[in-house]
Amino acid sequence: MIQPLRIAVADDEPDIRQYFHRLLPKLGYEVVGEAENGMELVELCRTTKPDLVITDVMMPEMTGIEAAAEISKTQSIPIIVLSSHERPAVDNNAEKVMRDCVVDYLRKPVSSSELQASITKAFNAS
Repeated sequence: MIQPLRIAVADDEPDIRQYFHRLLPKLGYEVVGEAENGMELVELCRTTKPDLVITDVMMPEMTGIEAAAEISKTQSIPIIVLSSHERPAVDNNAEKVMRDCVVDYLRKPVSSSELQASITKAFNAS
Protein backbone atom coordinates (compact mmCIF):
# COMPACT_ATOMS: atom_id res chain seq x y z
CA MET A 1 0.00 0.00 0.00
CA ILE A 2 1.30 3.45 -0.92
CA GLN A 3 1.64 5.83 2.01
CA PRO A 4 -0.14 9.18 1.60
CA LEU A 5 1.92 12.36 1.42
CA ARG A 6 2.51 13.78 4.87
CA ILE A 7 1.74 17.51 5.02
CA ALA A 8 2.39 20.17 7.67
CA VAL A 9 0.09 23.20 7.66
CA ALA A 10 0.81 26.64 9.14
CA ASP A 11 -1.54 29.61 9.42
CA ASP A 12 -2.29 31.99 12.26
CA GLU A 13 -6.03 31.74 11.52
CA PRO A 14 -7.61 28.67 13.16
CA ASP A 15 -10.38 28.43 10.54
CA ILE A 16 -7.80 28.18 7.73
CA ARG A 17 -5.93 25.43 9.58
CA GLN A 18 -9.24 23.59 10.12
CA TYR A 19 -10.10 23.95 6.43
CA PHE A 20 -6.86 22.23 5.42
CA HIS A 21 -7.24 19.65 8.19
CA ARG A 22 -10.61 18.66 6.68
CA LEU A 23 -9.70 19.06 2.99
CA LEU A 24 -6.31 17.36 2.73
CA PRO A 25 -7.46 13.90 3.94
CA LYS A 26 -10.34 14.08 1.42
CA LEU A 27 -7.70 14.57 -1.28
CA GLY A 28 -5.79 11.54 0.00
CA TYR A 29 -3.14 13.27 2.11
CA GLU A 30 -2.20 13.03 5.80
CA VAL A 31 -1.92 16.17 7.94
CA VAL A 32 1.02 15.50 10.27
CA GLY A 33 0.66 18.70 12.23
CA GLU A 34 -0.51 22.27 12.38
CA ALA A 35 1.33 25.41 13.44
CA GLU A 36 0.00 28.89 14.17
CA ASN A 37 3.28 30.73 13.59
CA GLY A 38 6.57 30.32 11.79
CA MET A 39 8.52 29.26 14.88
CA GLU A 40 6.07 26.42 15.51
CA LEU A 41 6.30 25.42 11.84
CA VAL A 42 10.10 25.11 12.00
CA GLU A 43 9.83 22.91 15.10
CA LEU A 44 6.99 20.89 13.57
CA CYS A 45 9.09 20.18 10.48
CA ARG A 46 12.08 19.23 12.62
CA THR A 47 10.05 16.68 14.58
CA THR A 48 7.66 15.28 11.95
CA LYS A 49 9.74 15.57 8.75
CA PRO A 50 6.74 16.15 6.45
CA ASP A 51 6.80 15.55 2.70
CA LEU A 52 5.27 18.99 2.01
CA VAL A 53 4.59 22.26 3.84
CA ILE A 54 1.65 24.59 3.23
CA THR A 55 2.18 27.91 5.00
CA ASP A 56 0.70 31.37 5.19
CA VAL A 57 3.07 34.27 4.52
CA MET A 58 2.10 36.64 7.33
CA MET A 59 2.23 35.01 10.75
CA PRO A 60 3.40 36.18 14.17
CA GLU A 61 6.90 35.51 15.52
CA MET A 62 8.27 34.42 12.12
CA THR A 63 6.76 34.75 8.65
CA GLY A 64 6.17 31.79 6.39
CA ILE A 65 9.04 32.98 4.18
CA GLU A 66 11.42 33.19 7.15
CA ALA A 67 10.26 29.74 8.31
CA ALA A 68 10.85 28.36 4.79
CA ALA A 69 14.39 29.73 4.87
CA GLU A 70 15.03 28.16 8.27
CA ILE A 71 13.53 24.79 7.28
CA SER A 72 15.57 24.70 4.06
CA LYS A 73 18.81 24.91 6.05
CA THR A 74 18.33 21.34 7.29
CA GLN A 75 15.63 19.73 5.13
CA SER A 76 14.62 19.63 1.50
CA ILE A 77 10.85 19.98 1.72
CA PRO A 78 8.69 21.52 -1.02
CA ILE A 79 6.79 24.52 0.33
CA ILE A 80 3.54 26.04 -0.90
CA VAL A 81 2.97 29.59 0.31
CA LEU A 82 -0.47 31.12 0.82
CA SER A 83 -1.51 34.73 1.17
CA SER A 84 -4.61 36.89 1.12
CA HIS A 85 -2.66 39.34 -1.03
CA GLU A 86 -0.90 39.40 -4.37
CA ARG A 87 2.65 38.10 -4.29
CA PRO A 88 4.42 40.47 -1.88
CA ALA A 89 7.38 42.66 -2.68
CA VAL A 90 10.29 41.05 -0.86
CA ASP A 91 13.93 41.78 -0.16
CA ASN A 92 16.74 39.91 -1.93
CA ASN A 93 17.05 37.24 0.77
CA ALA A 94 13.31 36.52 0.74
CA GLU A 95 13.32 36.47 -3.07
CA LYS A 96 16.07 33.82 -2.96
CA VAL A 97 13.97 31.75 -0.53
CA MET A 98 10.92 32.13 -2.78
CA ARG A 99 12.97 31.01 -5.80
CA ASP A 100 14.83 28.14 -4.09
CA CYS A 101 12.35 26.72 -1.56
CA VAL A 102 8.83 27.74 -2.54
CA VAL A 103 7.27 25.66 -5.29
CA ASP A 104 4.02 27.60 -5.56
CA TYR A 105 2.24 30.71 -4.34
CA LEU A 106 -1.54 30.61 -3.89
CA ARG A 107 -4.02 33.32 -3.00
CA LYS A 108 -6.65 32.68 -0.35
CA PRO A 109 -9.27 31.41 -0.49
CA VAL A 110 -7.81 28.27 -2.03
CA SER A 111 -10.10 25.81 -3.78
CA SER A 112 -9.53 22.06 -3.62
CA SER A 113 -8.69 21.97 -7.34
CA GLU A 114 -6.10 24.77 -6.97
CA LEU A 115 -4.56 23.01 -4.01
CA GLN A 116 -4.44 19.65 -5.78
CA ALA A 117 -2.78 21.26 -8.82
CA SER A 118 -0.23 22.96 -6.57
CA ILE A 119 0.60 19.73 -4.72
CA THR A 120 1.01 17.93 -8.05
CA LYS A 121 3.27 20.76 -9.26
CA ALA A 122 5.37 20.48 -6.08
CA PHE A 123 6.15 16.84 -6.72
CA ASN A 124 6.62 17.15 -10.46
CA ALA A 125 9.18 19.90 -9.76
CA SER A 126 11.12 17.88 -7.18
